[in-house]
Amino acid sequence: MAYGQTGTGKTYTLGRLGKDDASERGIMVRALEDIISSMSVTSDSVEVSYLQLYMESIQDLLAPEKVNIPINEDPKTGEVSLPGATVVKLRDLDHLLQLLQVGEVNRHAANTKLNTESSRSHAILVVYIRRSVHEIIDKITSEEKDTRTELPGDNHVPLVRKSKLLIVDLAGSERIDKSGSEGPLLEEAKFINLSLSSLGKCINALAENSPHIPTRDSKLTRLLRDSFGGSARTSLIITVGPSARNHAETTSTIMFGQRGSIRISVV
Repeated sequence: MAYGQTGTGKTYTLGRLGKDDASERGIMVRALEDIISSMSVTSDSVEVSYLQLYMESIQDLLAPEKVNIPINEDPKTGEVSLPGATVVKLRDLDHLLQLLQVGEVNRHAANTKLNTESSRSHAILVVYIRRSVHEIIDKITSEEKDTRTELPGDNHVPLVRKSKLLIVDLAGSERIDKSGSEGPLLEEAKFINLSLSSLGKCINALAENSPHIPTRDSKLTRLLRDSFGGSARTSLIITVGPSARNHAETTSTIMFGQRGSIRISVV
């Protein structure tokens, strides 16, 4: 996920399509390009959902009529799911570019003093990867061995290994006095800063090895729950602006990255 002040290049780094020039592609396209190139048509499948979290409402960027999508958590595994969200099976890289372009059009953006195209929502690309494998098991009893010739098939058991990749373009943190936000933009900024504050609390808890990670404080942290533990690996991209006018915001962003680097890798 990418974190930083508004206007410092998070969407450019993650979401740039680079349709005419592959060198300009962002991480979303590059990551899926690598995954697709390693796929086997016979055993693998890659599916994607593209969502935005706008004012604490989860909306489907591929089907904008779907709003207020709920978050479900499996009581046994803790796995997070989003029932009702559009899930599209990817055919190839061109198909992905089409989906990202649709999502880009539907994402909330606005003109502020800090950014002419300020993202007003957190965008989350969810990639579901499944691979069918066959593993041999040795659980046949002596009685079963005696009748083995009468049993059809062999002792190969089909399994499905699955993984999930989240690529998160966080909305930029902003100071209201600098962005000039008012009216609806002010309300958007409040929700953005609130969810980013909740994310910061989770990062602090991880850095301090706290037994409790407050993922339920916001929908953003609930969505990212899978990324905060277990076998998950998380990378945090920090973006800052070069202007001396933004010294306080740059310092705050770097401090956030330093806390995160204790438990996750920071780019």
